[in-house]
Amino acid sequence: MAKQIFDINGLQGGFTFNHDLSPYDMPPNMFNDVQNARFIDKKAGRIDGHTQVLGTPSAAPYWAISWTKGSTDLWIYGGLTELYQINDTTHSTVTRSAGSYTTISGTTNNWQGGILGGVLVCTNGIDVPQKYAQGDSQFADLTNWPSTLRCKSIVPFKNHLVALNLTDSGTALPFSVRWSDAIPEGASSNGANTWVTSSTDSESGQATIGGTKGHILNALALGNELMVYKEDSVYAMTYVGGTFTFQIRERFKNAGLIARDAVVALGDGRHVFISSDDIYIHNGTQLRSIIDDQVRTFFFNDLEQDSAYRTFCAHNKIKNEVWFCYASSDATNDLPNKALIWNYVDNSWTTRDLPGTRFIAQGIVNPTYTNSWANATTSWDDTPSTWGFSPYSPTRDSVLICGTTDTKLYLVDYGNDFDGTDFTCILERVGLHAGNTNMVKSVTRMYPRIEGTGTVKISVGGELNPYEGVTYSDPVTFRIGQDNKVDCRVRV
Repeated sequence: MAKQIFDINGLQGGFTFNHDLSPYDMPPNMFNDVQNARFIDKKAGRIDGHTQVLGTPSAAPYWAISWTKGSTDLWIYGGLTELYQINDTTHSTVTRSAGSYTTISGTTNNWQGGILGGVLVCTNGIDVPQKYAQGDSQFADLTNWPSTLRCKSIVPFKNHLVALNLTDSGTALPFSVRWSDAIPEGASSNGANTWVTSSTDSESGQATIGGTKGHILNALALGNELMVYKEDSVYAMTYVGGTFTFQIRERFKNAGLIARDAVVALGDGRHVFISSDDIYIHNGTQLRSIIDDQVRTFFFNDLEQDSAYRTFCAHNKIKNEVWFCYASSDATNDLPNKALIWNYVDNSWTTRDLPGTRFIAQGIVNPTYTNSWANATTSWDDTPSTWGFSPYSPTRDSVLICGTTDTKLYLVDYGNDFDGTDFTCILERVGLHAGNTNMVKSVTRMYPRIEGTGTVKISVGGELNPYEGVTYSDPVTFRIGQDNKVDCRVRV
């Protein structure tokens, strides 16, 4: 039989992960099993690692946000009962003077917040929302907030704060939103009537979004509109001023959030979010699935349903990626331990292991605190980074994992290991038929095209009939830069 070369490369449509289609029907550029890999520039490679940064947290971090106070870049993070501040690598408590907050342990709540006119506002979904103004030294109850009112989320929008999923005097109002009067820059209120909906001197108001049975979970700005996400639908709030202040209209029915933090803005006029049975992208008017015939079955089968409320999205803008973070069945303490990753430029999918985390934040991580010889824990020869390299841009946000299980903060896409621990990268494809499926063929060698250093273990397997089960040869060590082929003898 004449020998033939069967070429597989990323130029055949770009490499990606596809678990939903039958591997016997997929084109050669699709992998049926992927772990800790990344597809960039039509190539497949090992994903970058993560490393501990910003010192040691005072408590396990459940949420974090980057905030600039004056000219100082700070990180704020929330624990079970306290709020903390990081200045350089110094951690300090900035909890309100009245003392600790009601614990979020044993609840479905987590910290959440944003920044309005330089003032940081956040809530744990249980206590009075908190504010940290430029002249403050710690958090305090949000100024002029009604004492009997609570909210699951609070979101800055234009010059207003919007509180969602309310509880008033102990009565749950999961379909209600309340917005504040317009608040001046640098302030946390506009006087005593800031939240008084009956005042003619205030733009404050309250509305019920009850067109569907789902509860309100979150809201996120999209251009001049605030998209309000319920469990089963999406609405748009538009500022109109006058008597009504905001106009609310339904945008999408039968598509809502699986969890409060399961939505992210791409920064280009589009949102991506996870629903109870799909992952969508929209621009405010058009909604479409991004996982059909790709990874829908994989994702929702791997997701631990009892922990679905902890699912969240993160935007890795530098890599053009959205990370869909979730707890799988083998997660420790039911915290998200995996990420399904979508590159929205190349439309490719992959997966990554995570340290047990409740949240991933975006913000400035100064290299002074992460990439200096004074802070190095390895030798010159063993350091995972390149001399002179810094995973930092003063104009682009880095990605920071809240290591909830480990009580650490991790900088993403740094180094070749997971905080000093090596990890396994897997790329597998079965069902390659190399042409005529009516002929038995023998594979005698592979010619991997691999850039980098070190070694890779390659196993070649085969099966004579679909779904018969692949029998793999023993792994062969391929030395990058030294070897040019892998010898094998497999019948397919």
